[in-house]
Amino acid sequence: MIRSDSGTRGPLLGFGTDLCAIDRLARALAAPDRDVLTAMFTPAEIAAGFAGREPAGMLAACFAAKEAVVKALAAAGGQGLFWRDIEVLTVRGRPRVNLRGRLGDLAAQLGVRRILVSHARCRCYAMASALLLA
Repeated sequence: MIRSDSGTRGPLLGFGTDLCAIDRLARALAAPDRDVLTAMFTPAEIAAGFAGREPAGMLAACFAAKEAVVKALAAAGGQGLFWRDIEVLTVRGRPRVNLRGRLGDLAAQLGVRRILVSHARCRCYAMASALLLA
């Protein structure tokens, strides 16, 4: 038997997905005033994004993952948004999410013990999905 919760080790509390246009983020990165960059991304995310060949694609995937987490939290009854309270970094080839501040507190109140994130990109778009598990 195949079960939809196989391997998740806990009840599903929320699910979110997002699609981000890479060229839109590239225009924001090219703007002379890069406040949008530091408003949306942590220093570690910015460093990781600019360490690669395609900063706009990498940061678009990161942003899509952040949006997916926010949508998953909303599905679980959460509210409020602080972009830098969500940090998405790739560890051993897999995206990992760290929540802190208000969103970290909210996730703890909702019983979130684990967040699974996956992201992918092509030339034009980056997409991500997030699962919140108890």
